[in-house]
Amino acid sequence: MTDADHLKNLRLLNLSKAVTSGAGFRLHDWEQEHLTVCAECRGVLHVFLRQFGIRPENFISASRPTGPRFKVGDRVTVVTPGIHRDKHGIVVETIQPKAGDFVYRYRVRFQDGSSGSFFGFELGMADNLNAVSGTACA
Repeated sequence: MTDADHLKNLRLLNLSKAVTSGAGFRLHDWEQEHLTVCAECRGVLHVFLRQFGIRPENFISASRPTGPRFKVGDRVTVVTPGIHRDKHGIVVETIQPKAGDFVYRYRVRFQDGSSGSFFGFELGMADNLNAVSGTACA
């Protein structure tokens, strides 16, 4: 995994400060999902939390997502590098988390008839992306 795939240390530090002070700081959806699957980023966050006197295990368990990010029928675009990058598709299945990992996966069917399975942080809502980029999703 490259550094670009991880949360920036400053974001993790700011999150730690906000937890301590009660300030309103939120991670983006992809950052929150990434934090649940990436031991390296969780480790950095734990160091910062300990510096501010917070027990990391209490914070992480309370901050886990409570449900899937996408639902069946949502129009999505793959946003991470790979052979499917920028492909538009529709979520056809939400794959329930495996025991203990709390991470939803999504089966996406693409316009060309192929399909793939993705973590939530690998996908973006097609309508939100179109508004920014000006591209159309057929």
